[in-house]
Amino acid sequence: MRLFAIAILILFLSVGANHLQAQSLANTAWKFYVEPLHDTLTMHIGADTSFSTSSSGEMIVRSLWKQVKDTVKINDLDGMYPCTAGEGVYRVSIEGEYLNFIMVTDPCNQRADALNGVKFKKADR
Repeated sequence: MRLFAIAILILFLSVGANHLQAQSLANTAWKFYVEPLHDTLTMHIGADTSFSTSSSGEMIVRSLWKQVKDTVKINDLDGMYPCTAGEGVYRVSIEGEYLNFIMVTDPCNQRADALNGVKFKKADR
């Protein structure tokens, strides 16, 4: 009986961990610093698009955004610094108030430098 209870507990914990990794980012906003721009940007994530703005409110880039579980696909559309080289694919995870992007593939070095391994802090929408 005790072994069964432990197995059930492990099952619930693993389901909970998978749910956290698959948490939807729709309708959230995240702040992050971009060294080449010497500015803190805010990434606003909607249901199927995202856009990043500078601290003065200028749109830096607008992208198509597709999230499936813990993976996002990003295709830039327009803005001051869009990457037209192709789609970026990233794994995402949330740890407390921080969002992390881990690059799977991205033909755009500028986007990869801005996202990969950078901690994004949750912001007010």
